[in-house]
Amino acid sequence: MKIYYAILPLIALSAVSTVQAEGDIEHGKKIFNRSCALCHGKQAEKSAMGQSQIINTFSQEKIVSSLQDRKSGKIYGAGNHVKEGLSEQDMQDVASYIQTLKQ
Repeated sequence: MKIYYAILPLIALSAVSTVQAEGDIEHGKKIFNRSCALCHGKQAEKSAMGQSQIINTFSQEKIVSSLQDRKSGKIYGAGNHVKEGLSEQDMQDVASYIQTLKQ
């Protein structure tokens, strides 16, 4: 019986929703087109405002960490206000979509 009570919390935790490492590409596309494409280009092929790197060359992990750094203010740029409203899942979704744009 003690083992049952020890394992029960682990089972409950495994049922809790977590951020998916592989994002929802369609949701990421909607966010990207609404919030990112104007500066980064429809194919993420532009240097935003001449200040950023071309993001369609980035790995999924680098895109997510860049979005996190901008959201937290660790890196500042003109697009930081856009990142403030993104959840961790939104970031994964956008990064997954950008991976489909690689040249």
